[in-house]
Order: sequence, then C-alpha cells, then structure tokens
Amino acid sequence: MRIRAPFAGAFCALALVATYLGLTSIDIPVNDKLLHLITFFVLTLCFYWILETTRRRVINLTLIICTLVGGVGSEFLQSVVSTRQFDPFDILANLIGSAGALVLCTWYHKRMLERKRHTRKYQPVPTGEDADIDADVDAGEEMEDLEAGRVNEDENQEQDIGDVR
Repeated sequence: MRIRAPFAGAFCALALVATYLGLTSIDIPVNDKLLHLITFFVLTLCFYWILETTRRRVINLTLIICTLVGGVGSEFLQSVVSTRQFDPFDILANLIGSAGALVLCTWYHKRMLERKRHTRKYQPVPTGEDADIDADVDAGEEMEDLEAGRVNEDENQEQDIGDVR
C-alpha cells in the first residue's frame, strides 16, 4: 500500500480550510447547503486517491472516513465546539456530496483498471499482406493433432533414423 503524496497534501490542506471555516463564525455569502455539498465532494475526491491499494479497500476506507466520520461527525463536533446550530440538512448535504464523489471515483477507477487489463492482454492481429494465413492454419492443424494424440509422421521418421545411428 503506497501513499500518493500530492493527493494526501491536497486533502490535508482542504481539510484544514474546511475545519477552520466550519468552526469559526465567518459568514460566507453562499448557500450553506451548497457549500457543504461541494466541500465534502472535493474532500472525498481527494481522499479516494490517497492510498494505492485494492479498489474495495479504498471504497471502504473512503466511505467510513469521509462519509461517516467526516460528514456526520463534523456536524456533531461543530454543534458542540462552536456557536453554530446543529442542522440535519447539513449532514444530508455532506452525505450527498461525499456519496457523489465516491460514485464518480469508483466508476472512473473501475474504468481505469479495465483499460489497463485490456492493454496488457491486447495482441494486435496482423492484417493484409503482413498476415500469414497459411502459417495460422498450419499451427491450428498441429494443435488439433497434438490434442488428438497424433504425431507428425515426418518427425517419427527422423527420430527413428537418429536412434539407428
């Protein structure tokens, strides 16, 4: 499991800014719910790509840390520590933003892995004049003979001659 430093740094910086804005009484002239949605969308997006491990593990960690601990826990912490009021719609906006980023990252990660697998397994088939169709047919016939237990007679004769000498 490897840590991607750029994503980790971006997540830490964004988390500090979000914590500062969430715990202070600064009034921002933007819809509060939209701000919660965007904040948790971006935080989840950054957190998803921090660890380079299996997709399932990343999804589970992101779901637990960003969506549950961050989205729900931050609102409870905010109501206890600061002068702000507890609002269940803030939790809903946090969960929607986090879930949206998680769905987007999961879809892209799956697509990225499929492209990687496809690239590794892809062998271009020669076409046109480069293709030696007779060689492919001969190779196919040899495989059928081997599978059926038949051996080429020319090879048997060469082996018999070699044994006599």
